Amino acid sequence: VAGQYILMRVPGAEQLRHYSIASSPSMDHAIELLVDVGPQGSGSKYLQELKPGDGVEFMAPGGKFVITEGTEGAESTEKELWFVATGSGISPIRSMIEDLLVDKKDSRPVWLHWGLRYPEDVFWFSEFAEWAEDYDNFTFDPVLSQPNEGWKFCSGHTSECVVKHHGNFSGVGAYLCGNKAMIEEVTQKLLDKGVAREGIHAEEFYG
Repeated sequence: VAGQYILMRVPGAEQLRHYSIASSPSMDHAIELLVDVGPQGSGSKYLQELKPGDGVEFMAPGGKFVITEGTEGAESTEKELWFVATGSGISPIRSMIEDLLVDKKDSRPVWLHWGLRYPEDVFWFSEFAEWAEDYDNFTFDPVLSQPNEGWKFCSGHTSECVVKHHGNFSGVGAYLCGNKAMIEEVTQKLLDKGVAREGIHAEEFYG
């Protein structure tokens, strides 16, 4: 299901490592992973050194960070879906949005607020921008905390941009993935605006 992860065995590591699946479930011949190799931990080094054709060992799927569905055939109470990510926390969210828009043709309003630091950190920009052009119900809101002078989109804290772009907070399903500080800030702002606790779903990627 879109939003889930694999548990990969990394040689020399005692515990299995979690990596969110970035591709849609409709890709039935493979899976795509997004891995930040900057920290250069044992897992990122292992993946970085893999060559085409190398074998890997993993279990899948895992996790419950998935889109809430209505019970017993009823429509979901989430009438509008807001996805909020920082950095590589975009991985499961990309899978969710592609599954919703491209595969399921979901007609609900879908927003993506994606926070990064610098312009050079932005990737997948053209893909999300194309989806925004192709699907009238999808809005892409890239956010930079350290923008340059030519940046035309939102800047500052991702949590501030989420509140800035929305006036109606009823019937919202919010899906947050990224660093702990962002998740806590966005969660509190949404609660303050009246979003129900059960409508806020989160997966923390790093400290």
